[in-house]
Amino acid sequence: MLRKLAGLEIGLSLGILGILLPFGASANPLPIDFLPPSISSRDLCNAPAAGEAEFHTEHGLGDLVLTHELRLKFLVRDIHRLQRQDADRWFDFINALITRRAQLDDSFAGVSEEFARVALYLKARRLDELRSINLIGQLRVRSDELSNNQQLVLARYYREGILVPTDLPFAQEMLREAAFGGNARALTEIARMQIRGEMLEGWDAPLDLTVTLAFGGLLGELTPSVCKRAERIAQEYLKGDLVVANPDMAHAWRKFAADMGGVKAAWRVVEYHLNADADRKDLDEMRTYLRRAAQLGLSPDERQTSQLLASGVITAQEIEDILGFNQSQDRRRVQNSMIPYFDLGVRKNDVVVNEDSVRLQYLRELSAMPEAPGFVFTDLAEEVIARKGRWAGEAEAMDLLEVAVTRGDETGMQMLARFLIRYRDDPVRINRAENLLLDTVSRFGMASSMQVLEGLYRCQLNDAPHKDAADLWARNYAATGQAAVQASATDILTLSPFRSPELLARIQTQALQGRTQARAELAQLLQSNPLTSEAALRLWAKRLSPSDKALETFVRMEMELSRTPAERALAIEFFRRVYLNNGVTSALDLSVALLEDQAREPDVAKDIIKMLTIAGNRGEGASIRLKSRLLAKSTSPEDYAASAFVIYNEFKDVIEERGDFLGLIFAIPFLPANRVDDYFDRAASLMGCENKDADEMGDAYAIRQDPEMVYHWRNVILDFDGGHLLSKLKLVDSQVRLFDAGSAPDMQGVAARNLTEREPNANLRLYRLTGNPDLPGFDAQAAASHLLAVLEEAQGDELVWVMSSYRTAHEDVRAQIDQRRDMAAVLRNAANAGDNRARFEYAMHLRDRARTPEDLRQSTQWLQKAAEGGYDEAMVELGFALGFGLGTQSNIGVALDWLARAENLSHPRAGELAQLLGAAHGK
Repeated sequence: MLRKLAGLEIGLSLGILGILLPFGASANPLPIDFLPPSISSRDLCNAPAAGEAEFHTEHGLGDLVLTHELRLKFLVRDIHRLQRQDADRWFDFINALITRRAQLDDSFAGVSEEFARVALYLKARRLDELRSINLIGQLRVRSDELSNNQQLVLARYYREGILVPTDLPFAQEMLREAAFGGNARALTEIARMQIRGEMLEGWDAPLDLTVTLAFGGLLGELTPSVCKRAERIAQEYLKGDLVVANPDMAHAWRKFAADMGGVKAAWRVVEYHLNADADRKDLDEMRTYLRRAAQLGLSPDERQTSQLLASGVITAQEIEDILGFNQSQDRRRVQNSMIPYFDLGVRKNDVVVNEDSVRLQYLRELSAMPEAPGFVFTDLAEEVIARKGRWAGEAEAMDLLEVAVTRGDETGMQMLARFLIRYRDDPVRINRAENLLLDTVSRFGMASSMQVLEGLYRCQLNDAPHKDAADLWARNYAATGQAAVQASATDILTLSPFRSPELLARIQTQALQGRTQARAELAQLLQSNPLTSEAALRLWAKRLSPSDKALETFVRMEMELSRTPAERALAIEFFRRVYLNNGVTSALDLSVALLEDQAREPDVAKDIIKMLTIAGNRGEGASIRLKSRLLAKSTSPEDYAASAFVIYNEFKDVIEERGDFLGLIFAIPFLPANRVDDYFDRAASLMGCENKDADEMGDAYAIRQDPEMVYHWRNVILDFDGGHLLSKLKLVDSQVRLFDAGSAPDMQGVAARNLTEREPNANLRLYRLTGNPDLPGFDAQAAASHLLAVLEEAQGDELVWVMSSYRTAHEDVRAQIDQRRDMAAVLRNAANAGDNRARFEYAMHLRDRARTPEDLRQSTQWLQKAAEGGYDEAMVELGFALGFGLGTQSNIGVALDWLARAENLSHPRAGELAQLLGAAHGK
């Protein structure tokens, strides 16, 4: 065994192992510091490509080439993405993509290809087919050809008996061989087994050495992928399930990755200091790694395939100008801020949009495959529109969508229907649009098409409103529960599960479905709750980060919820970082925020005009209109009209090719008469069926001196629900509907119902409601019953929670429990079982109930056992006992030593207590 372990030294020479305490197999994370090696900076991971600058033109990128490497990267991404979405529905296409990858990549053909097919069958739940062709059995025959990772996968199949007879010895052999080969995943799996108390035959390395080997194997050699591997080690120190969570260690590994040429890691170091409190913020280091990131060539995040052009070249000074660091403020609006957990990147947008892209070329190749499903043509149509513009690319996009429709893609059907609405003067086309939308509802259950149908009947048809049809689809859409919760950020945070459970349930459901607005709303609710765990904040930040729109919604709520100048400054800083991540899609919102806050600064004013210009070149009418208003000489109608005409001439070609609703409305006053109707038809096909857009249409017709159409749009507006009554009272329809909806159950009613229905943790929730003297439902007798009920079935973490809850309970609750159960015996038995947390709880129980010096002596002895077992809370209390002589002779030196160990484990009170003891004893 030891001879084989000698072969695993690869990577270990690059790290320094610090074992803080001796420990055995435990469910606790390990207190290990595995430090990165000290190596001089080099451009190893993500050095800019040679000659990169020559591809750039005055306004954007020149010709883009779909390289072989990019093609394979897109294929791998699509295979994984489609398997996650619906592997059974897209089975044939995914299988064809696997074949195509094997044809393009010789290293993938053969064994790796077959492993990919096995994964596809399993994801698609086509188990009988996989069993009949015996792919897994065939892979066992070729076990000598497998890589370490493949051995690990095959080991899982045979360990769990996945469509093959369970063969534990063979599975362990594969796992062991992969580990002996230095495979980090295998070593990590063995470490997790050891933590669970499971031993692998033939593996006798201690747990601390196994974890160290795993990290060493993960780090590996200094190849271009070392930065990604360093990030994985950093993530282990952030998650805190294998090793003790240590943000400083994660930061050290990201600095190492940045020094090795990792552009994302360099930006993460900058973000670390942006999010840090004042005592941990190092502005010099932040600027150093900001320059490092700029030198490496900051680029768009890999996960994002935006419709907008990203140049990928930005200087450190440009980033610093955009960020506008708030170096004197480090307090967030909420203590539980989610902002430090966001995975933000940097995207720099050029002035214009490139008409070509590597994604466009890749999609064209996919569309030539006979197995290509309809969504490929829909995606291709969307990319054509993004590149050429909504109107310039309309003809090509509609041809592609016709193919998508014939191949049964519901999104393509809805998209084609929206295009056809433009031609509302043609009965054939408008009827086709209506039928396509009805088809998406009846065949695919697309709730969003119900909303489109309501808008079609209420606003967009020439003879709208069709009140009965519009009301029908409005009711149908409302019944689906798909409508987003429309409320201000302040109102969202005041929602209570016992006053408005329906709204909260809708937000939670839609957030889990991935809906944009709901994700941002739920994120605000989570971070406003001081009881939200770090794991939950990290999880939802990860779900929010990939969506530009969700980030925009979240940051707008941050702006609205800012209540002091310091909070507003922090919100503006975060808005700037979101703009760096999203690019031009957030330019208008950031411009508005800066106008509200810093418009008097000349440099900021220049930045606002620049951002509005870039956004305007994407056809964004609101940006064009705002730029026109800002550049007007005064607020008089004459000056505004003159400025608007100048700005129209600047953007008229852009509006013609890609103008959105407001862009088209902005252009209408300046058009020749023969172009007006076409622009109104375009605008009607894009409008939202609401007061604001209908008013815009009426105003545009008024400017063109067309009273008949002004009257038409006034009639449309009169058909909208709500009118002006509620707006005058500052109420919304959803609030009024609650008036006669009946009361929701209260907190204890819900918990009692859960208990009756044998829901897990019902007694635990009821204890929290009845055992807290600050709550109106405090009932010592009931609380004692609920805690004892939890104790009856408690094991592991739950048992420790019961012990801690009993120790800290109100004295009336403890008295009720003591009458029914000898809790001292329960605590003593748990401590004797060896759990360090149980030892700590028993020790504190003895201290709290101490009546004699012997009680204190036993308390200190149990604290020492728990501390020696690696429990940081016990180290602090033992340091306190040794420092002040509780149950033992005072020993300040040993006390400070234990407190130092606890501080190394990031215990929040250890350093402060050590300073107190040192001051009291003159040290």
